[in-house]
Amino acid sequence: MTAHALNLHREHKPRRDSFDIDDPRAQVFRPIEHGVQFVDAMLRVFDEWDDLTKRPGQRHAMGQNCRKVLRALFWCCDFKKGTCEPSIDTLAAKTKFARPTVVRALKLLWANGFVDWIRRTVKTGNAPGEGPPVLQTSNAYFFDTKRLPDRCLKRLRELLRKAGKVFKPTDYPRASRYVGLQERRAKTIRDKTAYDRAVKRNALAHAKTDEARARAIYPGDQAAQEAYVAMLKGASSVGGQNPLPSRSIQKE
Repeated sequence: MTAHALNLHREHKPRRDSFDIDDPRAQVFRPIEHGVQFVDAMLRVFDEWDDLTKRPGQRHAMGQNCRKVLRALFWCCDFKKGTCEPSIDTLAAKTKFARPTVVRALKLLWANGFVDWIRRTVKTGNAPGEGPPVLQTSNAYFFDTKRLPDRCLKRLRELLRKAGKVFKPTDYPRASRYVGLQERRAKTIRDKTAYDRAVKRNALAHAKTDEARARAIYPGDQAAQEAYVAMLKGASSVGGQNPLPSRSIQKE
């Protein structure tokens, strides 16, 4: 059972882009149509999109850490009410990840349109001078499928149609102060991912040994580098690595 939002992270100072938990702009929860079928379809779309956007010899743009965090968010949902308000600690406990890993995965999921959230605060009731008037509480998470890449939304509709469900994306309120700001932040995250890929491609182009290739693909991760080199030495051919997956989201 997840801890309620009001009981967690009271030691954190409020973020300036937060809304009071009772503010109309923080009321983003909507019933999640088709419940379990929606979750299964979303996870499948995630897998297909993450495979489609993977470049040979590089890690997935999001990867299994993001998938596990996304699945944990669904575990914390009340489908009938649409409520989803786990703390970062709750997500870390469910995924067995460290807090920074959860935060990084959430940023990537958000930048790619798979999840969204509103930061919230709660009044403390403290008298003036006796403590902070408001404190940060957990985010209100929601799944605005209109933010998904077009091919992902099309695939989501297709999968639900095959399951006998008619899917219509839910309209979620957009706080005016978030419009534009979210798009710029998402673009920054995606651009950084693209930049990191370019750096890796350049390093791979100049790598002359298996060890150098491993350092280019997994910078700073000694265990992953050793595992990669061992895999290459145990493989019959380098060309047999990372075979193309079976995809249903097709490139245009």
